[in-house]
Amino acid sequence: MEGRKERKFTRYTALIVIMVIIFTAIAGKLFFLQVLAGEFYSEMANNKSIREIAEAAPRGNILDKNGSVLAKSVQTYKLVYNQTDESDKHFFDTMSKVFDILDKSGETQKDDFELKINPYSFQFRGDDDETKRILEIKFKTERGLVDEIKNRLYKNKKNKLTEVEKAKVDEELLKITPEETFKKLMKKYKIDDKKYSIDQQRRFMIIKDTLKMNSFSVYKPAVVATNIKQETAFKFYQMLNELPGIDVIREPMRSYPNGELASAVLGYISKIGSNDDKYIEKGYDVSTDYIGQSGIEGAFEDRLKGSKGGEIAKLNKQGRKIEELGKRDPYPGQTIQLTIDKDVQKATEDALDQRMKELRDNPSQGSSYTANATRGAAVAIDVNTGAVIALVSRPGFDPNAFAAPGGLSSDLYKQYYPDIDDEGKKYIERMGIAGENEEDTLNKLFPVDISVKVKTIRKDLKDTLPKPLFNYATQSRAMPGSTFKMMTAIAGLETRVITPEYGMDDEMYFDKGGGMAGRVYFRDDGRNGWVDLARAIEKSSNPYFMTVGKMLRDKYDDNILAKYAWKFGLGADPTSSSANYSTGLEIPEAFGQVYNLWSLKNTYAQTYLWKTEEVLKSGSDDKGNKCTSIDIYDRDGDSSKVKKIKSDIKTQIQNSIKDGDKAFNKDTYTSLINNLIQEDPQYKDKNISYKEIKAVVNIIYNVTVSDANSQIRAGFSMYDASIGQGIDAFTPVQLANYIATIANGGTRYSVHIVDKFLDADGKLIEQVKPEIAEKTGVKQETLDAVKAGMNAVNEKGTAAEAFKGFTIQTAGKTGTATISNDAQSFGRTDTAVYVGFAPSDNPKIAVCVMIYDGGHGSGAAYVARSMYEAFFKISNNNNSKNGN
Repeated sequence: MEGRKERKFTRYTALIVIMVIIFTAIAGKLFFLQVLAGEFYSEMANNKSIREIAEAAPRGNILDKNGSVLAKSVQTYKLVYNQTDESDKHFFDTMSKVFDILDKSGETQKDDFELKINPYSFQFRGDDDETKRILEIKFKTERGLVDEIKNRLYKNKKNKLTEVEKAKVDEELLKITPEETFKKLMKKYKIDDKKYSIDQQRRFMIIKDTLKMNSFSVYKPAVVATNIKQETAFKFYQMLNELPGIDVIREPMRSYPNGELASAVLGYISKIGSNDDKYIEKGYDVSTDYIGQSGIEGAFEDRLKGSKGGEIAKLNKQGRKIEELGKRDPYPGQTIQLTIDKDVQKATEDALDQRMKELRDNPSQGSSYTANATRGAAVAIDVNTGAVIALVSRPGFDPNAFAAPGGLSSDLYKQYYPDIDDEGKKYIERMGIAGENEEDTLNKLFPVDISVKVKTIRKDLKDTLPKPLFNYATQSRAMPGSTFKMMTAIAGLETRVITPEYGMDDEMYFDKGGGMAGRVYFRDDGRNGWVDLARAIEKSSNPYFMTVGKMLRDKYDDNILAKYAWKFGLGADPTSSSANYSTGLEIPEAFGQVYNLWSLKNTYAQTYLWKTEEVLKSGSDDKGNKCTSIDIYDRDGDSSKVKKIKSDIKTQIQNSIKDGDKAFNKDTYTSLINNLIQEDPQYKDKNISYKEIKAVVNIIYNVTVSDANSQIRAGFSMYDASIGQGIDAFTPVQLANYIATIANGGTRYSVHIVDKFLDADGKLIEQVKPEIAEKTGVKQETLDAVKAGMNAVNEKGTAAEAFKGFTIQTAGKTGTATISNDAQSFGRTDTAVYVGFAPSDNPKIAVCVMIYDGGHGSGAAYVARSMYEAFFKISNNNNSKNGN
């Protein structure tokens, strides 16, 4: 046709077509939701009789290497209360009947309510007093107690509260006693205090409080009792018509059939307990769901939890389901099979418990007093794969106590979350260290946080009290003592500073420099006479290895020892961006560091910052120099300007500690101190003069440069590190892997505790394979020389008594780590350490045993023997358990 133009399909045309398709789809979906399905969703939104009911998925099993069950899910019955307008009318009558049935059936009401009575108290799950303080503030805030305080203090304030004002509100919240809190909640929940006894009042309050905390959810019954017996469940089934709102539900519950066994590995689960967005985003119900909190349970929460099921249901006016409108079945979590051997794990736990009891019962161990041998750890590793065979932390805990609401009894709570004030007093009395004034001793060992004015918040400054929920095998970094000497030997041999034949006369002392005053004596060890390398390891000669350390430092530098230790996993280069601060273990771990100059400076910078803060607050240094008291501690009420000035002062202090005179600037300090005096209200009207400020600056110089930095520049830190003292600090897992690396010829494997992942039907999902972390490159003759000394330790040295009559040749090393020179004054003593491997000629297993306040390391060797007996299935034919 004439005049007709040819149409082209352009990009613009394509875009128009795509947009039309998209908007058509959206319009269609809207039509379905608003018109076709509108009635259903409208009823669900407005009619309380239609609810979405979640169904928990069974958590995956956790197995040992041989398939023995360490953790599983079991189907149980739980009793719930569904809140409806109808059931609320009969709440108190209904719950009275329910409590009566539970009591007569020998069942226990679910009780994880932190507010207790008889006496009134709070029981918050916190490892320290500060955590408990934070949880108390949160508890009272969530229950509306904060509102009346805000209205009283800042009624007309329209803007958000400042940090100072928030701190004041928190302070007022903490003033509300447990009894006052109880009475306020009684009023809030409309519980008749005249009609019901105090015990009944609290039982009602538990349910009411649960409903309050659940109130934001679409459908959330209050759990009344969990894990009830089948016959009890059937009683309630038969009486449901008489109990408005009550229902019986089957649900999976976590169970640990072996109780405390491997608790440090398994961890535990517990309720989330807060409106945490990260869990909401993952589909958790933050008020009722349980999650893994530590160990394997925590590390592999995503694999173990499974997929929730649920249904859309119509409920009658009493809150019970009458019609199912839709359903999705739950799917179990994955099964995790560990490398742990249950039998070796059990034998290790028993042996460690027995050894610590013997130390407590017979506390006079030569120069050590072992009455506080309450904590220990032991680790066994396959030297050829890095697989963990046993991992023990004592004291342990029963994870079953956390697996269900109310499982944590008051007695267990006090055991797992000790009150530092009460336990501190008992400790002082038990150890006989009260001195002239018990209160002064309490404040010295368990100081009060003076920044908290209402609550008594104490800290275990000297690390004296056992912490059952703390994993001493993976989280505690402790000095290795003489077990580090093989590392010093390796560094000396590899750098050719010494040969295996290098010898010296061990006369019981080492000269750190400065004449007679610089001599350090080892009188407990006695004179060992002429020692070469093998005999020095056998006799654990401190002078020999300190001499090697001095030779290394003189020929190289302060970091030469660390460069070799890092190859064996004893720390990592802190200046390297690619350093890996992990053994590879899948559960959370701390990571200890070997002595090096960078770490030494940072350690001193923190330690002497604390000392400087203390000295300035007291107005006097160790030499008796006086100055005006200056407070640079962080305080809750500090303004932003004061916080900034204090931070700048602390930065200057730390720089002065690290770098000495070249970092110390008197004018900068003078200006900062003057600014603090002008800005901090506590110095108002004190008229502090320039001369007084100068005295403050001089004292800072004395502490940071004259004391701290001069110590950093001295050589004694290297000498101490050579025998496993000073700032050397490692976890038992690190030490076990270091020994495994020596045993297998110099290949360091990544430590792993998971063997494989299986689906719910037992089919393999993933097999964990051994992974080489580093080939150390250490010569075989170097390792052979070190092993010769370790063989001698068990044959005729410091561990010979423990291995007398043992049928397999073993190699090892004892260690006695001094925690401080004044340890006895606060009831503590040396840490007993033993490391070793077996068999000597064809190593299979490497071990580390550590007993805090356990005295001499030879005593820890008895635990290692029990570990070998279980691993190699050897009957115990050694009844002697008295090691020194």
